[in-house]
Amino acid sequence: MIAGAAHGGAETFSMDVMVALRERGMEQHVLCRPHSNFHDPLRQAGITFETQAFAKWKKWLERETIRRKIASYAPDIVHCWMSRAASFAPKGSGVPVLGWFGSNSNLKYYQACDYYMAVSYEIVEQIKRESGHADRVFLGHTFGTLPQDAPLSREEFGIPDNKPVVLMLTRMHPVKGVDMLLYAALKVDAFLLLAGDGPELETYRTLAKDLGLESRVCFTGWRRDRSALLDLADVLALPSRGEAFGTVMAEAWSKNVPVVAARADGPRQYIEHGVNGMLCDIDDVEGLAINLRAVFEDEALRLRLINEGARTYEAQFSKEGVISKLLETYEEIIRRGVPA
Repeated sequence: MIAGAAHGGAETFSMDVMVALRERGMEQHVLCRPHSNFHDPLRQAGITFETQAFAKWKKWLERETIRRKIASYAPDIVHCWMSRAASFAPKGSGVPVLGWFGSNSNLKYYQACDYYMAVSYEIVEQIKRESGHADRVFLGHTFGTLPQDAPLSREEFGIPDNKPVVLMLTRMHPVKGVDMLLYAALKVDAFLLLAGDGPELETYRTLAKDLGLESRVCFTGWRRDRSALLDLADVLALPSRGEAFGTVMAEAWSKNVPVVAARADGPRQYIEHGVNGMLCDIDDVEGLAINLRAVFEDEALRLRLINEGARTYEAQFSKEGVISKLLETYEEIIRRGVPA
């Protein structure tokens, strides 16, 4: 079950996982909202799905509909992606329910869940404390492995040959710090490739224009070809004010692209400054600019970030490793069943 927005990192990752599980031979049936970004990858992978409104105003009716669908499909496990889907899960279905946390979220939305999985160590510890069921909480990293895309050219985005490229793959929302990167660009001679959609897209377009950055910024809208975009990038920027993990970090590490981030929860747990990435304080425009310039100007630093980032990816965020761990978790939950 996935009930998130049409665009977003957690939503994209959930689709990637479902496709990867299908590649491993797992039979799945998905309840999701009527977004093409959900339907298209599921259809292409041959995964069956049904559209569910997940409307809050008729939650009781939605739950009963979902209860009937669970009974009809008779799954071994129900996996709820994030809080909205978990809040619609019916209690007493007789099937173990796993609730996935892509960020810090109130446990009140997970009342029907028997088990929990979180994307980072910090959130795992939080759920253990708050739930009182430490033995039912699992760590489930996102993976950074990307399918190969058709190559893109710098010309498609108006990128000059002599400019390094700073890429952001993000939802256009105030928490993501897009404005911070735009201000930092005044201090760094680089081209910004900003891929994403969201409520503040036009606000950021206007800000870029007001700052005189129009010739050095391209807003691409939401893109699925993340691998091809990373192939164009010299640096991945993650200046978020809040980021529980940030799958784009793992994706950049898998593609040998250095990561420059702010010290939000996720990045500070996994980035060692100057080793596998660069960190600055949240909302520190000058610090972000300094880190970007350092990566562009210090070749030894750049190579260290690439090499150590690749090691971090292989150790924790490869597709094979993450999916194998998820399957092991499913098997344990199925073996344990619905707790008494």
